[in-house]
Amino acid sequence: MVNKKRRIFIDFKENFQKKTRLIEDLKILISNDLKLEEKENIFKNIRRKWINIGKVPSHLAFNLNNSYNHQVKLYYDLVYLNSDFKEKDLEKNLFEKKELILKIKKLNNYGNKIKSYKDSLKIIKRWNFLTGPTRQNFEEKLNEEFDQYVKQIKDSKKEYLSNREKYTNRFIEDKKSLVYEMESIFKQNCDGKTSWIKKINSFESSKQKFIDIGPIDHDENEELWVKFKKINKNFLQEKNSFFKNLKKEYSNNISKQIELIDNLKKIHKKDKLPKHADLQELKKNFISVENVPYKKNKENRKVFFDLLTDCYEKIGHNISNKKMIEKKNSEKLEGIINEIKQNFSKQDIEDEIQKLSDIDVSIPIKQLNELSVFLSKKFKDVGHDQSDIETNILKIKSSLMSDKEKSLAKMKIKKKIDEIKKQIGQLENNLTFIKSEKSDNSIFDSVHNQIEEFNKDLILQKKKLSHFI
Repeated sequence: MVNKKRRIFIDFKENFQKKTRLIEDLKILISNDLKLEEKENIFKNIRRKWINIGKVPSHLAFNLNNSYNHQVKLYYDLVYLNSDFKEKDLEKNLFEKKELILKIKKLNNYGNKIKSYKDSLKIIKRWNFLTGPTRQNFEEKLNEEFDQYVKQIKDSKKEYLSNREKYTNRFIEDKKSLVYEMESIFKQNCDGKTSWIKKINSFESSKQKFIDIGPIDHDENEELWVKFKKINKNFLQEKNSFFKNLKKEYSNNISKQIELIDNLKKIHKKDKLPKHADLQELKKNFISVENVPYKKNKENRKVFFDLLTDCYEKIGHNISNKKMIEKKNSEKLEGIINEIKQNFSKQDIEDEIQKLSDIDVSIPIKQLNELSVFLSKKFKDVGHDQSDIETNILKIKSSLMSDKEKSLAKMKIKKKIDEIKKQIGQLENNLTFIKSEKSDNSIFDSVHNQIEEFNKDLILQKKKLSHFI
């Protein structure tokens, strides 16, 4: 015991000598003509050494600390002659003190009041020996706030020691509750990254609360600690497994994006104009790819949509040129139609119609019908019968119709042919019935004549259809 006390006394004495030497170093630093940056680095080093030196003899501590703080003040008086440095340092010190206030405030929320007190001593040490001055209007207020939280911690420690059993029981119940809470969070099902992040945050919050309570001198504490470690281990395993699979999914989805980009590049490089439907399909597929890391997704989206924009611009340019051509063709169309109407000639009509057919644009159906009515009248005026007129008009219309209009016309004619065939079939059945009933010849002749008329119409419709085949 004597040896131990002697060792402590020797250590305290050595610490005193070390701190005394640091005060002398401070005095030399103040008097040295060094650059401000060099002075500041040496000063910081002295302060770090001072705070890491252990206790000194109690009867010497007060004067020693006063002497140290006096030299620190002299140092600041010297360096603050540089106004730029002063402003920057005052701001830095203000920030540091506010940070320390937040830290010591947080300690008041710790369940373990002994640990809270021990941690506060480190912060107090930093406040007293590592932080510099702030502006006078802030200094007093900051000191008051800091001292208030220090007092709360000390009072909490005192109150805890006086009511240790009460606190111990409460802390045990708190730990039980937190372990149950962690188990409940662990069992929650997650369907994606977002829900997993929420789950992690909730779990870590409960976990930290458990840790903050700290060790307790209680029979159940060890059991709770074992449960805590087990649930924490299981949670970490499940979390790691999820993010491992997520990483794999990320990799697969990145590959999908790159494949779609490559497909778009192939389309972009072709001389052939891209199809709007193909571009829309690629766009749809690209957008549907989810769960890609933000940075990589942003990069891939830029490449893809830049290419897509270029492709759309190609289509737009082509449409613009096409519209110009269509406008010119429409003007030609109008000119030829007017020429036909003004200078109708039976001999020239086929040449004029050929001119219309050569124009790479379909004639609007309204305009085509108007032309058909005009030509029908003109053909009738020069002696054509109705059947020839209809055939000629249909021939002309078929050469000037769009593919869609031709298809519709074919459907109508085919439907008409089917109806005629049905009518003929019905009349032929009627004819058989009339023969069996030995009806008079007038009814038989009438039905027979109807069949002939339908057959003529059938021939005409088939002739019309031939113009579209």
